[in-house]
Amino acid sequence: MQMELTAVPRSDKGKQAAKRLRRSGLIPAVLYGHRFDPVLLALEERSFLAALRRERGLHGLLRLRIEGAEDGEHTVVVKEVQRDPIKDHILHVDLQKIHADEELQALVHLRFVGEPVGVRAGGILNHYLYQVHVQCLPKDLPDYIEVDVSHLNLKENLRISDLPKLEGVKYLNKPEEIVAAVTPKRVREAARAVRVLFEETEEEAAASGEEEAAAEEAVEQVETTEESPAEEG
Repeated sequence: MQMELTAVPRSDKGKQAAKRLRRSGLIPAVLYGHRFDPVLLALEERSFLAALRRERGLHGLLRLRIEGAEDGEHTVVVKEVQRDPIKDHILHVDLQKIHADEELQALVHLRFVGEPVGVRAGGILNHYLYQVHVQCLPKDLPDYIEVDVSHLNLKENLRISDLPKLEGVKYLNKPEEIVAAVTPKRVREAARAVRVLFEETEEEAAASGEEEAAAEEAVEQVETTEESPAEEG
């Protein structure tokens, strides 16, 4: 079942118009696509954020309903969400209209299942990717990709090339890119110990540097005093 987004048309452009929209609880957006004239929109911020917080976020196909528009329903994907780098507020959303006969590129969530053999042997499962880029026709776009990791033993990994082969779906990530791996606990503990030792060494070096600087300053003061001529009474 496709998630639904609701939008209203807007005509004002520019930074000031966008600020007014955001102050009223709306997010500036644009809908564009092949064989389709761009449409300026405003999304209700609260519902958009709620959709983002769901398990899969806004990945996959969405149903967009534009209130008051003659051509008011479209199948879309979210292409970009622009955020304020400091406050992390959403500044703008780009939506792409999808045509049934045209391939699209999208992010698809990975759902890991099974307990790795290596974890039962005392290892740790590390996830390096939680979503992958795919290319396919809209009808072939999966809601998620189930990844079985139960066969992974200690020091074994799963790469993009090991993901399930889905009809009509092409993975765009590099085939050798690691998705998940099982590592021995001692490797992680050793890495943590090295990191702690490195941080302690940096702190000691900094403290030593401060002491050396203070000593050099004291020597300079003594030398300056010795070189200065005595004042005659």
